[in-house]
Amino acid sequence: MKRTIFYILLLALCSCAVQRPTTSDEFAKDVQKDLPFKVNELKAVNGRENTYLFRSDGYISLLPDYEVDSEGASMIYQTTFAPTHHTQPSNVIWRNIVINRKAKRVLCIDRLVKDNRTFGYVYVLQSETAHYRDSGTFHWDVSNPKLLLNVSDAIEGMSELSVETLNTIIK
Repeated sequence: MKRTIFYILLLALCSCAVQRPTTSDEFAKDVQKDLPFKVNELKAVNGRENTYLFRSDGYISLLPDYEVDSEGASMIYQTTFAPTHHTQPSNVIWRNIVINRKAKRVLCIDRLVKDNRTFGYVYVLQSETAHYRDSGTFHWDVSNPKLLLNVSDAIEGMSELSVETLNTIIK
């Protein structure tokens, strides 16, 4: 009997010590699963809803969908012409767009390189879902191809932090 009570108390104490992740923590883990490369760290940027900073200890060699210069102008990277370089220069941002139609989520991933390490920002456009509701999320289907223009405008408006960081690096 004493042994049973001891085990019940031990289980109760252990269950109190384990903290269930918050909904925002679960959301960040879902976002990290959508990334097409492995990162060492992904954390929310204070004061910016749906923006995450990521870091990788090494160089991420994934080719971009777009290049963004220090003035914020973006150019399509993978065109019918061969790209001019296969290694990311430190004076441009490499941008990839990931669409998760099931989760109704679009990620704009801006990568920067410094000292052969990759870091950058993930901007998340998330349709409202029953799993995760946040007052800062967009309440329209961001994965709908008919709304591509709206998605593009939203991404351009969110990515100013990447351009600011790039300008800091190249100075």
